[in-house]
Amino acid sequence: MAARFPKGWLALAGLAAFPLLGQESVRQIEARAAELKARGDAAGSLALWEKAAALDPQSARIQDEIGFLLAVLQRPAEALGHFERAVALDAHLAAAQYHLGVAYWLQQDPARAIPHLQSAAALAPREFDYRFHFGHALNETGQYATAVAEFEAATAIRPAHAEAWNQLGLARQHSGDTAGALAAYRRAVSLDPANLDARNNLGFVLVNSGHAGEGVAQFRKILEIDPGNNMARVNIGFADLQKADLDAAEAQFREALRRDPNLAIAHYDLGVALKQKDQLDAARAELERALALDPQLAEGHYTLGILEWQSGDFRKAAEEMQAAIALRPDYAEAWFMMGTALKQAGELDRAEAALRSAIRFAPDDPGPYNTLGQLLRQKGDIAGSQAAFAEGSRAKRAKEAELGRMLQKKP
Repeated sequence: MAARFPKGWLALAGLAAFPLLGQESVRQIEARAAELKARGDAAGSLALWEKAAALDPQSARIQDEIGFLLAVLQRPAEALGHFERAVALDAHLAAAQYHLGVAYWLQQDPARAIPHLQSAAALAPREFDYRFHFGHALNETGQYATAVAEFEAATAIRPAHAEAWNQLGLARQHSGDTAGALAAYRRAVSLDPANLDARNNLGFVLVNSGHAGEGVAQFRKILEIDPGNNMARVNIGFADLQKADLDAAEAQFREALRRDPNLAIAHYDLGVALKQKDQLDAARAELERALALDPQLAEGHYTLGILEWQSGDFRKAAEEMQAAIALRPDYAEAWFMMGTALKQAGELDRAEAALRSAIRFAPDDPGPYNTLGQLLRQKGDIAGSQAAFAEGSRAKRAKEAELGRMLQKKP
């Protein structure tokens, strides 16, 4: 299937004025080309722009117009070449930078796309689509903290654009700003109640922030609008897990799998529910199925590692934690459990390295410090052990103080 370009390109391409080029014939050709484009005759307009390019081959704007019309006509490879030519002729032409960035993005080449999208947004900071698509690319590549500023700018330009608020919520959520994410998701849902992605995101953050009832209400609303929405069922089950209603959670996950047996996240969540019900063999089967369907599911390896730990196979537990870390190198909990498992298996040097990695990624967690203190004492490093226990005590006091502050904020 030919690649399609995002909505709004036609309007964006028409933003540029048509300045005099010093040649009356070129100006007349441009005027007729613009008229045909406005009437929807992309092929006729393209022929005229190509004629103009023959007369003025150094015009970046003409090259950009040709590229845009080639994209409209589903000729993306040719379009890309003209966008590259336009940017080479004039790197300050915002429309060309934007079009080239989108063209690279559609080729699934974010490393080349993002710099051009960034340039477009910098050159024309009041253009909504430039800020929006740059921010979207940042979200898609996990650069959430940077994306926040782009979506804040985009929503300031178009306050009624629901999807911009949804994307802002996503960026804030993954940057650790739960309150800001909730506010953005609520705004998105109020602007577009049928935006099920925004409603799902709102429900998920509500559940994770201790408002399971409100979150479930959002998921049930999704099912009212779209009864076939399986992720809403999975998320209701997740909320039931949070409330420790394991039977209800299991029922939701099994219904989701009845509708879609290949839904990896449902197998994973069902495995977690079964694990909590001490049905370890059944839990292991679900987790292994989840990983077969989605090999990138780091949490699957982590939870399997916990099962192996509970079964007393510490080396196997460490192997699963290592698999989780291979997928997510900053997975602090997996580093901690890997160190703990290796300590139990008697591999003290590897255990120490893993525990120090856990501390590096989660310096405020007292657990790895205390386990490291025990390990160092076992190795005869008394001074190191005492220092680790002291850091563990500090981290514990800091957590208790933070909890106290949170409780004082409650009415």
